[in-house]
Amino acid sequence: MISKVEHYYEVYGLKIKSDIELPELIKSYGLDYEINICVGNTPNDVLKSIEQGRNLYLDYKKIWFNIKSVGTYLIYNGNTIVVDRCANSDAEDVKAYLLGSALGLMLFQRNTLAIHGGTVVINNETLTLVGDSGSGKSTLTTALRLHKHLFMADDVSVINDNLTVNSSYPQQKLCKDTMLKLGYKLSEFKKIDDDREKYKVPVVRENFVSEPIKMGAICEIRVGNNSKIEIEEIRGKEKLITLINNIYRIELIKKRGIRPEYFKKCLKIAQNIKFYRMYRPQNKYTVDEQIKVLENALISS
Repeated sequence: MISKVEHYYEVYGLKIKSDIELPELIKSYGLDYEINICVGNTPNDVLKSIEQGRNLYLDYKKIWFNIKSVGTYLIYNGNTIVVDRCANSDAEDVKAYLLGSALGLMLFQRNTLAIHGGTVVINNETLTLVGDSGSGKSTLTTALRLHKHLFMADDVSVINDNLTVNSSYPQQKLCKDTMLKLGYKLSEFKKIDDDREKYKVPVVRENFVSEPIKMGAICEIRVGNNSKIEIEEIRGKEKLITLINNIYRIELIKKRGIRPEYFKKCLKIAQNIKFYRMYRPQNKYTVDEQIKVLENALISS
């Protein structure tokens, strides 16, 4: 995974130079970059904190976190990520935390709004799906993609100040149950998380949008006691609450505090974008119905 060759990529509207090969990302052919990902050593003060049982430090200029048996990730000034990999760590695990938490926390340092949810394009505008773990947002994102809607992001959706969404990279991480329900053959895909049985699912480039797209709507998925799919439009201050609750790594960001300019970005989205909440029945496979309900709601809006 680690090479002396410098690699150049684009993700979330940012250009990256990396010591670590990341074939999941879209290649960039210029030598200019805004983010530097490098391999390095953990400073002694951080090592001491880890030895004392601390695994996270979060600040606007400096963030670090340690994952047992994987490595330590240090994020500086919104433009540098240093990866100190544990001996014998799994290369896929190292990349997973780099492309997930490390890049997500770097976006926080850059004051860039990142939503924990997948995004597809419907009627030339984005639909971002959010919800608690197990709500089915990844399943629905995948089903919408297979239903010929263009794909932008799997887990982190980055929103620009001009109310457009930046693409991530053409890959999804799907759990075994979702794979089987959607007709995938597990033997054809690489497992990347043995504990949660997650698989790496590439998205063909023809189905992936790489340029920013105008925001259309955000939909929160919830599991309810209803017997059929129900959807409602969220209005007023509930829109802002829903948005903030679904910011990527909000549980960590709240510990440090949301900066005023960051809050203003959230307020602008809540004032200008439609929000929906969709309730799906528990213990019932209703993905096809969810797609129809969502498409009808977006068309009628």
